[in-house]
Amino acid sequence: MLLADSAKGQNLDKLKIVLHLNKSGIKESLLAVEKQSKIRFSLSDDLLTKYTKSVTIDAEDISVRKAIDLILNQTNLRHRILNNFVLIETKPVQAKPGHVSGKIVDDKGETLPGASVKVVETGAGAQAGVDGGYILNLQPGTYTLEFSYISFQSHRITGVMVTEAKNTPLNISLKTDSKGLKEVVVVSSYRRASVASLYAQQKNASNLSDGISAEQIGATPDKHVGETLKRITGVSTNDNRKVVIRGIAERYNVSLLNGSALPSTDVQERDFEFNLIPTNLVENIVVAKSITADMPYGFAGGLVMITTKSVPENNFVSISAGSSYNSRTIGKDFLGYGRGKYDYLGFDDGGRDHFPDGMLNLVGKFDPTKDDSQNEITAAQVAEQNKRIGGTERLGARRFKPVSSQNYQLSLGRTYSLDSTKVRRLGFIGSLSYRNTQTNDYVSSIRRGDWAREPTRGDDLTDKNSGNIYGFNTTLGLMLNGGYKTEKHQINSYNLYTRIFDNQFSRFTGWTFENPKNDDNMKFPKILEDERPKFTDLLQNKVSGTHRVNSFTFEWGLARTTIKSVERDAISAEQGFRETANGVFYIYSIGNISDPGAGPLHRDEYLYKEDNLDALFSAAYDFKLGKTRHTLKAGTNYLKKHAFYDWQILPIAMGRNSTVPIELLPIQEWGNYMSMENTGNSLFYYKQDYTLNKFEAKSLNKGAFVMLDHKLLPGLRMVWGGRAEYFKLDTIVNSASKLADKNSQIFFAEKKDWYFLPSANLTYSPIKDLNLRASYAKAAVRPGMMENSRFSRFNPNYGSVVRSNGVSSTLIDNYDAKIELFPGAGEILSAAYFYKYFDKPAEYYRLDNENNGRGYITISNSDWAKVRGWEFELRKNLNFLYDGASFLKDVYVSGNLTLQKSKVRAREIQYGKSSDGLDSMYYKYLKYPRALYGQVPLLYNAGIQYAGKKLGLNASLNHAGYKTFITGISPNYVEYERPRTQMDAQVSYIFFKGKMQTKLNMSNLLDAPFRYFINDPTTFEIKPGNEGELNLEWNEAYAYKFGFSEKFEEGYTDQVTNRLVGDRQTATRYTGRTFSLSLSYNF
Repeated sequence: MLLADSAKGQNLDKLKIVLHLNKSGIKESLLAVEKQSKIRFSLSDDLLTKYTKSVTIDAEDISVRKAIDLILNQTNLRHRILNNFVLIETKPVQAKPGHVSGKIVDDKGETLPGASVKVVETGAGAQAGVDGGYILNLQPGTYTLEFSYISFQSHRITGVMVTEAKNTPLNISLKTDSKGLKEVVVVSSYRRASVASLYAQQKNASNLSDGISAEQIGATPDKHVGETLKRITGVSTNDNRKVVIRGIAERYNVSLLNGSALPSTDVQERDFEFNLIPTNLVENIVVAKSITADMPYGFAGGLVMITTKSVPENNFVSISAGSSYNSRTIGKDFLGYGRGKYDYLGFDDGGRDHFPDGMLNLVGKFDPTKDDSQNEITAAQVAEQNKRIGGTERLGARRFKPVSSQNYQLSLGRTYSLDSTKVRRLGFIGSLSYRNTQTNDYVSSIRRGDWAREPTRGDDLTDKNSGNIYGFNTTLGLMLNGGYKTEKHQINSYNLYTRIFDNQFSRFTGWTFENPKNDDNMKFPKILEDERPKFTDLLQNKVSGTHRVNSFTFEWGLARTTIKSVERDAISAEQGFRETANGVFYIYSIGNISDPGAGPLHRDEYLYKEDNLDALFSAAYDFKLGKTRHTLKAGTNYLKKHAFYDWQILPIAMGRNSTVPIELLPIQEWGNYMSMENTGNSLFYYKQDYTLNKFEAKSLNKGAFVMLDHKLLPGLRMVWGGRAEYFKLDTIVNSASKLADKNSQIFFAEKKDWYFLPSANLTYSPIKDLNLRASYAKAAVRPGMMENSRFSRFNPNYGSVVRSNGVSSTLIDNYDAKIELFPGAGEILSAAYFYKYFDKPAEYYRLDNENNGRGYITISNSDWAKVRGWEFELRKNLNFLYDGASFLKDVYVSGNLTLQKSKVRAREIQYGKSSDGLDSMYYKYLKYPRALYGQVPLLYNAGIQYAGKKLGLNASLNHAGYKTFITGISPNYVEYERPRTQMDAQVSYIFFKGKMQTKLNMSNLLDAPFRYFINDPTTFEIKPGNEGELNLEWNEAYAYKFGFSEKFEEGYTDQVTNRLVGDRQTATRYTGRTFSLSLSYNF
């Protein structure tokens, strides 16, 4: 390389040369320029040999700069002057812009449409849309942003760092310029000003709430919303699917998806199973615990508001994949009945379709011991029906090889700016997800319902009831949300479809209450099997809008939500033992036409459909009185539901004197003996309908509200109002599912159709980041449609039949007080107290009116209940511990604690005769209060999180104390869940400048079991002087023996009676440890 003349190097435009090139290479052409101009070049042979471009130039007078530009045209090369050389080098890669986005709100939490944001260094800016949202596209670097709005103090944020192709969240709250100091500009750093959006929403909300953001969800191993909810203050779950808030059961909570009510997913219970919604589709979850008048539906525990991801801040394509290992599933036997070809896709292949239309009811119309002339339905008709229903090939437990859980997701987001300010934007986000999970829960003991209460001999370790619950779950999720935003208008469309195939196969071995173990005819246990393949479709379509016109804000929404759940070919079966000289073997039991009910083996189909039409409209007017700001809001809502339930039960039976050798036949071959050629020696489907096998109902819930929001003084806010609410439930068809319930009565009596429900929320903020809150609200919780049905069914988890006695509305008076401190970005310290009074709370009871020892579970209204408790929450950054440790700024500790107590005055339905001799019903009220159904006196969560630029670490602990699982009149009916502690952890790492992330999740590291118990009668005794007394309540007649109480005591074996003296452990279930690895990549 030769040195160049610096003067010539600085004047490439003025220096002219003669250049004649004919299809020359780039290197040859540059050397020709060097020779003509006497300016020396710095070249790299390795760099230039990558290009095969040929250069042709024929010029008598061309500047050196233009010649170089022509030679390097259409290449990735450039030239520049460096130390008296003309340096040829590769063009630098253009940095992709980053984004700053967020919401601009006032100190009430209300959005500020039209607020301005300006970049101080460049002068670029943007305006907030109708939702207060803004977005800035900036080259990577550090900037200062200034936010302003008419009549508000401007706010300047320094140190806002923009990273290539990433979004920097920045939510700002502007304070009112009450003194007219228009030149005042508040200055703060980005780290202090960037309050996480979820905590900003909680801080500025008019009501009490707690929540969890998408970022926090991502730091847990949770697969669906049901697993996530228990991490929120005051929230616990049943089986990680049904939510209990503040110790108040699932039926007293309301769930909204994108602002619209979700239907009940359980036929016999009023609740929503949150495992239907994968966490990867969720933006955030907020649980409101106090009520404002504009909330359209009443609740007592909490309002669960789930928001799915909507219009993105920037374009993206994201893919993810993962797999997991469960310690109690992989490598173990996995049992179930025959599977379909498409089970892994979540669809049925037709192999479970055994319920054709137009089946004949055989009750009283066909007896296989009689001739056709004596039967209304002939043997040929029964044979034809058997053929239409199909064979028994799918029946019978078989072994499968479980595979590791797998999940995949593809997400796409696009946003289009329609003007230079980024205010007018159009965008959408779509997501397609798939998950297959296989579980094997080990039930080490079950002694509830039909199962034997205790071993025949206390020292017999082989006298036990145990089994497994095998779960096969495929979940498909499809989401497509879109929106259009301007400065004053916003329209959103939310569309979510979830398809779940959930097959629960339970297989228990043991002795029953009626047939305990003995050395004569019950030396060996029986086997009970129950398979419930359920296909569920959830579809929600919603369109909503927000419009700002001068001082008015209009909001509207229209949604339709449908759920369809089909249990297709659900099977209940029993196996009895046969003892021979060669050993013991088991055969499936079969019923006969003299058996009442469904018998020991039956195939069922249950179809539930519910359609919800949900509409709302509200208008808000902002105005001033003097220097104080106020909002008047009024609106209406409409919710119409239509539920339909249909069931078919097909027992398999044989004649009284049949000689079909079922002991020698595999159950899969039973279908070969259904031709009815010899009716006395045939098997057949004994369809027995005593009713229409249908339920249909409609409900209408509508209301109107008026609400005033006052900013009375600096720091003092009051939101108050009332709503008038109408509810009507019409039961169109209400068939009983069992012969024994054919004449049963449902007691549903609403006091009135309309209720007026007042509410008031007061917030005082003496300093910027401190809130003192108090609230009162009256709410009405309405019954679910199926809660007033006469349908009853055996539930294998309870070991009992579940039915209803009828449920009416519950009125609740809610009182709340809370102190909240928000010391820094994403930090909170709070304490809350709550008290609730329930008028006619609905609870699940265990009763034994038939005195058969089995009992059953029913839902009915009690007289009243009182619940009171405390809640505490902490989330704090550890940077304050030591300034010299920079990593502490990325470490957060969090925790929450809930303490609560309840009392219920229960009542029992009594039947008798009135003075005129007619049947009558009345209530017997119990004197002694007890705990409310679903009550959890102690809940706490604790966690620590490190969120570095690349490495992420998270550990969390969840503990739930004693829970009232099923209540009852006396302690030997009340079932509790023992305390349980779950520990989870996660390690994550980011690669390739943030484009790829991998996560290692560890769930239930302690393998903590779910344990249930009942205070056994051996733990209490008759009080002295009460022997022989009748009609005494339990508290009057009995007392706990020394060493026993409501809490669990294992007890001991009595040496005289050889019986256990202690609390009965009704069920113990282990779910195993789960380890999962996932990988995601963003394009």
